[in-house]
Amino acid sequence: MKKIALDVSSVLSKEDILTKILSYLSQFDLNQKRVLLICEDVTRATPLYQFFPDFLQVIQTEASQISVIFALGTHRPMTTAEMQQKLGLTPEAASNIQLINHNAFDDNLLVEVGKIDNVPVKIHHAIREHDIIIALGSVLPHRVVGFSGGAKYLCPGIANKAAIDYTHWKITRYSESEIIGKIENPIRQIIHQIADLVMTKFPKIYVSVNFITLPTGIAHVFIGDFYSSYQEAAEVCAEYFVKPVESCASILTYIDHKCVDFWQGAKAIYNCGSRIQDGGKLVIRGQLSEKISGTHGEIITKFGYSNPETIQNLVDAGELTSPVVASHMMRVSQALQKYQVILSSENMSKAECEALNLGYLDPNDIDESQFDYVVYHATDLILTSL
Repeated sequence: MKKIALDVSSVLSKEDILTKILSYLSQFDLNQKRVLLICEDVTRATPLYQFFPDFLQVIQTEASQISVIFALGTHRPMTTAEMQQKLGLTPEAASNIQLINHNAFDDNLLVEVGKIDNVPVKIHHAIREHDIIIALGSVLPHRVVGFSGGAKYLCPGIANKAAIDYTHWKITRYSESEIIGKIENPIRQIIHQIADLVMTKFPKIYVSVNFITLPTGIAHVFIGDFYSSYQEAAEVCAEYFVKPVESCASILTYIDHKCVDFWQGAKAIYNCGSRIQDGGKLVIRGQLSEKISGTHGEIITKFGYSNPETIQNLVDAGELTSPVVASHMMRVSQALQKYQVILSSENMSKAECEALNLGYLDPNDIDESQFDYVVYHATDLILTSL
């Protein structure tokens, strides 16, 4: 049994982070400007609370209005308490700014910026109503766009359901090796095309702040436009998060608290499953407090994870009408054709797992010595061939 975890190196202090961000922003005139901050949600681990209160105090001295929109994509809305905790704000401090949950399902909140392959692309109207747009979030390996960060905070972050569905369903045409951990890839190109549409429709000042976040804190900050800063961050991210290993029969993965459901926890499959031999098994150990999915659980439970052909037939027959859900179900079902996927959570029962075509392992029965690899931070790390 071999253990794999993120390398823990020195991290930046709050002062280091603030200095980097504020130094970059000093080139812009914030006086009486309306500032929109696009932030990641609770499914991501960047400790924004570490520096955000001090950052907010500084820009409040100049800006006439400050709003924070959480880039939910199609994730569930955050509670007021979650928003305040993510930013490290007291209720009093939070009352001085506008906190917005993005809603990809409500066209009344969205404005169209153009089309991609005849798919209408819309963005939250807050973009139109602010002068300076600043996106804050971490860059990590990602199954749909290669790496998170950069223009991903525009789409899927604050885009419409149709555009999100389009990119997530299109990913089923490509293997994991073509996308995940690839700085340039077909889906990232579409995301950048969408960003171009947004910035052409609404010419503003756009700033992308990309963090490399380790379990111990923020190790690097890359700031610039939505393209170059993302690429710089992704190159460094790969040095931390991509781990070459031999193929094996069994892997035990640990997912952390930000994976509130299997929708997020399935990243352990995308990140680690390629190293499992046919007939092997992948165990995902985590809390999964919201079970399969806080947003899409009813649909997934109705159909379960089966095989790619069945999923495609459901889509073609118009029974499975959400492409983003179908994409997730397709990717999990593809893995199930090769190996077992087993959940180990206090919040999921054996019956619930088996009804979905997933295995179940009581957390109390886990024996790490029975696995070829034990992987910590499995929703962040990528295992690749030697």
